[in-house]
Amino acid sequence: MIKQYIFLSISQIFFPFFLVLFFIASIVLLIGIAGVTLIVKMDVLDLAQLFLYSLPGTVFFIIPATFFAACVLGLSRLSYDYELLVFFSLGVSPQKILKIFIPVSVLVSIVLLLFSLVMIPLSKSAYSDFIAEKKNKVNINIRPGEFGQKLGDWLVYVNKANGNHYENLVLFSSDGLSTESFIVANSGNVNNLKGFFELDLYDGDAYFAKNKEIKKIDFRVMSLRNETSVLKLSSYDLIDYWHSAFEGSSSQARRLSQAIMTSLFPIVSIFLIPLFGVANPRFHKNLSYVYILLGIGIYFLIMHITSQNVPFWGMALLPSSWIVGSYYLYRRFILKFY
Repeated sequence: MIKQYIFLSISQIFFPFFLVLFFIASIVLLIGIAGVTLIVKMDVLDLAQLFLYSLPGTVFFIIPATFFAACVLGLSRLSYDYELLVFFSLGVSPQKILKIFIPVSVLVSIVLLLFSLVMIPLSKSAYSDFIAEKKNKVNINIRPGEFGQKLGDWLVYVNKANGNHYENLVLFSSDGLSTESFIVANSGNVNNLKGFFELDLYDGDAYFAKNKEIKKIDFRVMSLRNETSVLKLSSYDLIDYWHSAFEGSSSQARRLSQAIMTSLFPIVSIFLIPLFGVANPRFHKNLSYVYILLGIGIYFLIMHITSQNVPFWGMALLPSSWIVGSYYLYRRFILKFY
């Protein structure tokens, strides 16, 4: 009965928090996905598919913070409604309350590990492969009369468009201030030649600036080619994908470190739940929101610093030191008085 009562109190906070954060994150995702339509033509179903591919990465960061906050606030509500004091007077110890959270925290950490090590890499690969497939079909979305449109490494402006045929094109590409390219053409066509994206330009001028020199080329026909993206990951090479973190890839080591430390946050913060949530309302102010923000902020700040500098040491040191330090505070401020 105590277990069900505590879980009811937590669920009343968890689901509203999760839905609000999920809604905000979904809006941000949709804004980012909408930017893809500036390059590739997509319908509503395509956008929905990209949204689904983006969900694992979004949910992964929402779950640990929401779970921790809901557990602390659920206990805090019971404390300041004098219900936990009734439990303690009936012989329910803080250890018994803590044991209620341990299985759930372990389950949440396991789910987060599955998200971070399996679902997120596969979903990112599916996202990029989906975009590559659209580009391979030369389903390019270049609107006439609009500035700031990109085609590969080129900024493109066209005056008229008819399918994959364009008229009065202007292209600009820059690699810093040292190398710049500028092309003007009367017309052009977009083609896909066995995995190579090709833009054929007709009757124009090209200007290439490099090392303070400018070269001009008059052309009748010019072809710009770029190899289209290929499949990068499948469900059979996840081990190889993460193994690169141990072979000198600093970016992959950082991703692995952040994935592990974020996934372990619910279980290594288990002692902080009663530490922040249990209080005597006659002697303490309700500062649980402040404690939650400090706890989450400090952990993820340290995680970011260690993953950037010492990713492998951070995976071991941060979770272990965090759970040891929180256990010490739990024994000193909770077990000593309740």
